[in-house]
Amino acid sequence: MKQDTVKVRNAELIIENNSRNVQGVLHNAGNGQVTFQRLQLEKIGDTAIAITGHDTLNIRLGAGSTGGSQELHLSVRAIDATQQQLKWWKAPQDLYTAPKVGVIGGSQGKGAYTSTYANSIIGRLEGYLQQVASGAVVTNYCQNGYNTRRLMPDGSNQWVDVTRNITKALSDGNKIIILVTPSNDADPNNPWGGATTLTETMSNIAAIDDACNRAGATLFVFSGFPRHDFAMAARIQQLDLSYLLLEKFGSRCAFVYKLLEDPANPYQINPTLHTGDKAHLNDQGALIAYIPMRDVLVGHFTSNTLISKYVLQRTPSLSTEFTDFQVLATPDVNFYNLSLDNYFYRVRYFHHDGVYSPWSNIVQGIGSVSGQFPVVNAGADQTINLPAPLTLSATASDPVGTITSYQWIKLSGGTATIATPGNAQTAVTNLAPGVYVFRCTVTNNSGLQSSDDVQVTVTGLTIAKTARFNFSLTSKPVSGYNNLYGHPHSAVHTATDATTGIGLNTVATSAWEPNGSSSALDNLNVVNDGGGYIVDQATLANVFFTGSETAVDNLRITGLTAGRLCRILVTGNAVSSPRTTRVMIDSEVKQFNATGNSSKAAIFDYFTVPAGGEINIAIYADETSGSPFGVVSAVVVDEYQDDNSNPDNELPTVNAGSDQSITLPTVPTLTATASDPDGTISSYSWTKISGGSAVITSPNNASTTISDLSAGVYVFRCTVMDNDGGTAYDDVQLTVTAPAVARTGSFNFSLTSNPVTGFVNLYGAPHTTVLSGTSASGIGINTISTSAYAPNGSVSSLDNIAVEDDGGGFIVPQNVLRSIIFTATSIPTDNLQITGLTPGRYCKIMLTANAFSTPRNNRVRVNGVVKQFNATKNSSKGAIFDFVLVPAGGTINIAFYAENTTSFAGLASAVVVEEYAEE
Repeated sequence: MKQDTVKVRNAELIIENNSRNVQGVLHNAGNGQVTFQRLQLEKIGDTAIAITGHDTLNIRLGAGSTGGSQELHLSVRAIDATQQQLKWWKAPQDLYTAPKVGVIGGSQGKGAYTSTYANSIIGRLEGYLQQVASGAVVTNYCQNGYNTRRLMPDGSNQWVDVTRNITKALSDGNKIIILVTPSNDADPNNPWGGATTLTETMSNIAAIDDACNRAGATLFVFSGFPRHDFAMAARIQQLDLSYLLLEKFGSRCAFVYKLLEDPANPYQINPTLHTGDKAHLNDQGALIAYIPMRDVLVGHFTSNTLISKYVLQRTPSLSTEFTDFQVLATPDVNFYNLSLDNYFYRVRYFHHDGVYSPWSNIVQGIGSVSGQFPVVNAGADQTINLPAPLTLSATASDPVGTITSYQWIKLSGGTATIATPGNAQTAVTNLAPGVYVFRCTVTNNSGLQSSDDVQVTVTGLTIAKTARFNFSLTSKPVSGYNNLYGHPHSAVHTATDATTGIGLNTVATSAWEPNGSSSALDNLNVVNDGGGYIVDQATLANVFFTGSETAVDNLRITGLTAGRLCRILVTGNAVSSPRTTRVMIDSEVKQFNATGNSSKAAIFDYFTVPAGGEINIAIYADETSGSPFGVVSAVVVDEYQDDNSNPDNELPTVNAGSDQSITLPTVPTLTATASDPDGTISSYSWTKISGGSAVITSPNNASTTISDLSAGVYVFRCTVMDNDGGTAYDDVQLTVTAPAVARTGSFNFSLTSNPVTGFVNLYGAPHTTVLSGTSASGIGINTISTSAYAPNGSVSSLDNIAVEDDGGGFIVPQNVLRSIIFTATSIPTDNLQITGLTPGRYCKIMLTANAFSTPRNNRVRVNGVVKQFNATKNSSKGAIFDFVLVPAGGTINIAFYAENTTSFAGLASAVVVEEYAEE
């Protein structure tokens, strides 16, 4: 071979460009390095010239060269009057070295509409990252029906979902964030505030991008998606949004709209690419949408070797040489704080192989900023009485410059919607009684910021009377509720609250569309959806329903006082999906998802009672979600007292009972006593003031049990109301103690002997041999039978699995997680048996496992209760069953298995059993 030539005989030389469809050239960059560089054609007069761009693929042949590394961008900002911060965009290694990717958005991202999750947009992207990136972890936070309000940072508005929003994704350590832009912002019937304008949507996404920047993460976005189950204006909004996102994010935007649009019908999704609902992508559509995001990521992240250090240099003057100022051997840190000065700074990074980047741009220190910060006043503290409106007004000035932006946020308090957070003056709506603190931050033309806070005390109207109604097929009385039962399509049902005179009826049999011969159901499964119970739990076990997708008045409230304000709550529960229920009162429509529901409802507050004292309600199915039925389990009506009525009313008194102390698993009962000197008690309401998790079983009864407790101190409050709307409350403290552990058995599983201190090791192949072991305490475990395990070929156990901290520490010793036994099935079969327990006692059982493949969603069943955790690269998660009652015989069976065929196998690395002492 001659110098500077490459010869290939009887074969092909293939150099792949992973950027796909990017015009470019192979470039001899010198120093033994060849790079692929983009070509950008720029027109000058009648001539076009070719300009090379940043590298998209490096071919490294030796250390010391700079040609293939990506340049850093350096910036400086003032932290306060004495400190400044140098910050640079981190060298883009994140995609290829243990990337943590968080995906937020709506249904296109959730992957529920493709044939399998693996065929969805994010499923495909996850599969790709697993192939090209070492240790890639993708966490999908997307949820069907979400709009951008749900995804914003904590405290941004009343609809934020703190379990699936950008704050959650960043707090979980994700440094690459992908926004699958929801189309539901354009939906006027969206339950989270209805439709948003383009301006609000872009503002919401800007807030998400800002949160990423502050956390040192990088945001990538999908453009809008075409769909034609919307009105034309909403369809057009999707295209306009797409271009706005492309303009804002540029190369960080995967522009998929035009790839998915029907060429023959603008603003519509291609009929070959959706599932038949005119909105959601099928397998082929997901593939088309996945490719642009893959290419966006590959084009952005181009560094293929780890960074060893950053070098900061400075000079007092550009006429003198730069000298090393700081060497930072922490590549995950991309900033440096120092005192204010006027030096000039630049930065570069070094790879472990000796390759280094070009120097960044040069920035100058800010120098003295004394007296240059803006001044802001958020206004005087306020007190308002609902439904009076709240307006916040800030004034700001800058001694030497101009104010460039305002930003209002809520620091504390209940629900609230800040209408125009970027304005000096804004309305705040959807408030609840309580104390709020709002902050206004202003920025001047130098980028310096100042903030001021304002406190708002919100008081509510006094409730004069309350009536509660529940619905069922057969008589299902619930304390505090008026029960309507039967089939509403076959008879009109009526109930009247004896205390308040407020009534409810089902209007007409023709207003209810049955399913066959039924329009009511009993004995539905009721579970806590994580938000507690918005009505008494027992009411949610039964429903009235209608199969109509048309708004027809089918409930009528009677006996209200004309001219007063009232609050109406409608809720329901269903076991099937989808059951998105719409509720309309006087042309205002709200909706909730009734499937597995305990906490959601359609709530209409400060509604004026018309002449005649009656209000009609229409309950019906949401046709856009494919829901065949609208359901109702309970209706609660609160009528507010006039501000000047009953001035001589004497308030009631209430005693929430003596403070209590219990030891789990005892279930405590709270009992309140109340009286009214000039009337009667019309309602009780229990709430939790402080403490851990808890479920108040009957919050509207004088007496209630409390379940799902954990060790700690709780305070519960009982509020009572008399027949004239007067209220009083009293608190009770509950101290909860965990039971003492009498004995413990810890077991680990492996293919070959793997002894770990404190654990009994069971090793071998459970599909060929029943494994068993007994701890020193007498608690034992066995694998029941060989037929309970489905091997993968000839294997049902593995050793030497890589173990790493997933960020939550280690739930068992690290060496325990190096081995597993497994069963390659998603069918639950008892395959572990705990023995030697004491009948009648309670115990705690924990099963955990670690795997190197994905997905490995592990399900575990004990006594019919199923729990699940992701075993892929797991160190901290497990299925935990507490206060399991030991049956006669002293044995408890466990079934562990895969979530589905995609997850392939159920796994077990360890089981830990704790038997509690008798009380």
